[in-house]
Order: sequence, then structure tokens, then C-alpha cells
Amino acid sequence: MSTTRPPFESECFYHVYNHARGSDSLFSTDWDYKTFLELVRKFITPVATIYAYCLMPNHFHFLVRNREIQIPSGFKRRDENSYFSHQWGSVQNTFSKKKNYRSGKRGGLFCQSINRTLIDSEQHLQMCLVYIHNNPVKHGFTNSPGEWRFSSYKAIISQEKTDIARESVLRWFESKENFKAYHESNAGELFAEKYKLR
Repeated sequence: MSTTRPPFESECFYHVYNHARGSDSLFSTDWDYKTFLELVRKFITPVATIYAYCLMPNHFHFLVRNREIQIPSGFKRRDENSYFSHQWGSVQNTFSKKKNYRSGKRGGLFCQSINRTLIDSEQHLQMCLVYIHNNPVKHGFTNSPGEWRFSSYKAIISQEKTDIARESVLRWFESKENFKAYHESNAGELFAEKYKLR
């Protein structure tokens, strides 16, 4: 995965991702997946809109747009990059502590601080979103993105209540049918090649 980290800024779109240390797993039980998503809801949804996500056994991906924020007065560093990074760090650190407590292990689970790529066009948005949802297919876990339980794909094509910005996503693709068709194309592979993702 790319190690370039552009600064986080308000009202910008980012592909946010990270990986487990070495060959370790981040998510091996339903509790792991659900706990991580609960922490994202707690720490990230107040500061960013989520358009897509996928949790894989040893890594995760999110497509977000940071909100315009007022940095809390108690936060020591007064710049946006530090604050948004802190929120993602809170997700990772809290998850690590909870998982280690359950397993009796110690130490960090993630290989580094949060990675991100700045999204700079509508095409980039579409390609990134397709790449995220097709991760389980790419890694051989499923034959189609809709078969994977821990992604936003089903939330976008369903009518069920969701924290995902479903209507915005469908507008990017103009229809639910186009959304599905893009996921059957090679847009995700082109994105991975361009941004050197694995």
C-alpha cells in the first residue's frame, strides 16, 4: 500500500486505510468487525461523512469526506490534520486495547498510523469506491462484492437504515443499475494500479 500521507483537511474526500502488523489478523470474529465499526461510528461519524467501507481480515478501507469542524479547545495541536489523525488513531488504539483485553495479548495491532489518499475528481471517487467494495473479490474471499458481510455494498443497494451516505453515492453513479455495473467492470483494478495498492 502507498505510504504517502497528504494532510487531512476539512471538506476534502479521502481514501483511508490501514493494515495489520506482519501476518497478524485484525478481524477474526464477528465481535472484531462489529466493535471496529462501533468505534468508527463513535469517533469518525462526528467529523466525517462515510461513503464506503470494507473490513478485511487483515486490513480496512474507508471512503470519507471530512466535515468542517471546530477543533475542541482542549485539543493541544490546533491544526486540522492533527485532529482528524487523532480521531482515526482513537479508533485504532481503542480497538487494539479492547481486542488485546479479550485475547490476553499486548502491543499494537496496526502496522503504522493511518494511511490516506486525497480524492481529486469524481472519477477518482467512483474508482475508489468500486475498489473498496471489490476487495473481498480481489483477495479471493467472495465471487462478488455483495457476498461480503463487512462492507457498505449491501447498504448502498438496499433500503435499510444506514450511516453510509447512500443517496450521494447513487448520484455519483446516476442509478443503482450503473452502480452495480461499475462493480462488475475493471475500475477497481485501474484504481489499484494507479495508486499502487495491493
